[in-house]
Amino acid sequence: MGAGAVAPVYFSKNAWAQDKTITIGIWGGSQGEFIKKNVIPAFQADFGCTVLAEEGATLSNVSKMRATQSNPKYSVMFVDDVVVSLCKAEGLTEQLPREKMPALAEVFPQYIYDDYYGTGLGISMASLFHNKAITPPASYADLWKPEWAGKIKLVSPRNTPAMLFLIVAAAVKTGKPFQDAQYLIGDAFDKVAELKPNVQNLYDSGVQAANEVAQGQADVGLIEYSKYIYPYTEKGAPIDLGFPSEGTFAGTNCQVLVKNGPEQDLAAAFMNRMLEPAVQKPLSEYALMAPPVNGVELSDTALKYVAYPESEMARRNLFTPDWAFINQHRADWTERFNQIFSA
Repeated sequence: MGAGAVAPVYFSKNAWAQDKTITIGIWGGSQGEFIKKNVIPAFQADFGCTVLAEEGATLSNVSKMRATQSNPKYSVMFVDDVVVSLCKAEGLTEQLPREKMPALAEVFPQYIYDDYYGTGLGISMASLFHNKAITPPASYADLWKPEWAGKIKLVSPRNTPAMLFLIVAAAVKTGKPFQDAQYLIGDAFDKVAELKPNVQNLYDSGVQAANEVAQGQADVGLIEYSKYIYPYTEKGAPIDLGFPSEGTFAGTNCQVLVKNGPEQDLAAAFMNRMLEPAVQKPLSEYALMAPPVNGVELSDTALKYVAYPESEMARRNLFTPDWAFINQHRADWTERFNQIFSA
């Protein structure tokens, strides 16, 4: 190079993100490991940034946002759909910047929450699960019959799927669909109590309950997310979901943008990356959860276990509860649930 020549300067299309750092709250377990090993390293390489990930469950992630609200530490949080409206109401999150998240255009409308205060990341089906050696009940109402005495594992009221069970109990009592029955839970605890002779025990861990039903320790468990059941089914364990006539629930893992969190532009870029097909395809196939976005080409194996594409979601008639209503009553209902099964 001749004297006085100036060396060329190369600009990255993501130069604005160089050397910036965000902290995000992600799920624990296998899904969290997938995010840490596959999504975050590629994002850091593309943007020249650092992403610090802390694992936690939904309620612990909400607690972290509350504890740091006056001086936000986190930029993005992964939570379940059950708390998206709660986070918005408490001022913990803010509306997603649509102009900075082009992937939002492909998200199915039902998985954009509370006027763009959160998006789905993966959809599980929630239903009863059973040992393959038995024929699952055609209706949830059948589980109240004497032949199921001592054969049912029931989810603990500490877990979100317990609220789904209460909707089922209200639907069985009233004969109304889930959409209407969810507003009648308060009058259905006599029906909950009637199931007690058929309940072997309450469980906290969906993974443990799936193992025990697969081993024949109980015939049926309810209610649980497919993400905890189908990985065992896919590996050949004698366990499967059943789909009673009353319907199937949707359980959605979501992401939210922390209000006044550090590096909002980089946070939006990360949230956008989570919705892109290049992430959604391997994440969905790994976790056996349906993508919330259009146009993802899933493997034949994954399609056996997820409600996808949108036409399959419609065929399954997946029901998402009114979590804003349920959250108002959850503490009281949890106490009443506990009283029944601790007596």
